[in-house]
Amino acid sequence: MLLTGAVPLQAQVSFALKSAPPDLTVSLNGTAIGPVSTAGTLRNYRLEGSGLVRFSAAGYRNLEYQSGALPIRNGLVEIKLENERGFAQLIGEYSTGRQPKSTYFSPDGQRLFVPLLEERGIDVFRLTPGRTLDYEKRLVIPGGSTVGFVEALCDTRRREIWFSNMTESKLHIFDLDTLEHKTSLPAGGSYPKVIVQNPAGNITVVSNWVSCDLSVFDSDTKRLLRRIPMGGTPRGMAFSPDGSLLYTTIYDASLIAVVDMEQSKVVSRYRYHKGEGSARHVIYLDGRLYVSDMHWGTINILNASTGELLLSRQVGPKINTIVLSPDGRRIFASSRGTNNPADYTRPGPDLGAVYILNADDLSVQEKIWGRNQPTGLGVSPDGKLLVFTDFLDANLELYRLP
Repeated sequence: MLLTGAVPLQAQVSFALKSAPPDLTVSLNGTAIGPVSTAGTLRNYRLEGSGLVRFSAAGYRNLEYQSGALPIRNGLVEIKLENERGFAQLIGEYSTGRQPKSTYFSPDGQRLFVPLLEERGIDVFRLTPGRTLDYEKRLVIPGGSTVGFVEALCDTRRREIWFSNMTESKLHIFDLDTLEHKTSLPAGGSYPKVIVQNPAGNITVVSNWVSCDLSVFDSDTKRLLRRIPMGGTPRGMAFSPDGSLLYTTIYDASLIAVVDMEQSKVVSRYRYHKGEGSARHVIYLDGRLYVSDMHWGTINILNASTGELLLSRQVGPKINTIVLSPDGRRIFASSRGTNNPADYTRPGPDLGAVYILNADDLSVQEKIWGRNQPTGLGVSPDGKLLVFTDFLDANLELYRLP
């Protein structure tokens, strides 16, 4: 028998909340409720009754659930709110394979390629006429059984797309139109990561994480021409407009190594922060280098000719990928959020974000909340779509840009 004033068991809902923004308000049937306790960045709630649960914060759109339909997983509810009048507008979220490491639009903007670190292949999505995404297929290597796909390169001249696989130290090449597997070849070094092509298109370069060198390939024959030692762990790369220089981030430090491609050696090193650092990705634009540093959470602008640090802006924790808008006016940067102190491959104490910055002064124009570890990042060729991956959630988020 139920005593007067008692709450039915099924009407009591308890959960821990991890949210973005972290200080949002929780209400039940229009009445704000506070947490019963906190544990680090998590707030613990107990709903004494059933009804409409609203998550709200100034400047954001409300998110509502019926109490019985809250997305509780292992006692945790993760909530992220969208900007009320944001520059970018969410179109939808899409499931991917485990650990989507990066994301690339095809040159015509009709497909999206998502290399998977913990799956044996690459997920492919197709853009619909309504500007949403449909899952098309997973690219797999014939006879392949290895995980570890990292980055990609679209070669429009040869209608090819290259993928790096760090686990087996190979490169896999598919037809960009038919998506048929064309060939696979050794990367030359150990743990290949980023792939770039010089402006003339005849040279393709791969950065090798463990062997600390670059592999230089003939783009036509796929023949390994040479390897260039870097004296540190190379990651991102960007060519000068004439292709004579290759600017390479050195992940062991806040450092850019400048490679003379004719001499096949490092001829300069640009250090932009003292002490520790983790240079990750680099963009060349109008005589300037834009460099993301994961250790400091900064984006930095350097003079490409002299290495002089022109501007450094601390943006967010664990800044990872940076991409440039097609018009060169904006920089998009993914912030993974704070690492889990025990293991970065586990969700951390907060949710990550993607930042939209003015390319001239790195001022933040907008911050978009992501989920656990926003990592891969892409902008469509027409500049109208933004996509990023939530690495630990096997999730893809698609936004419309004005």
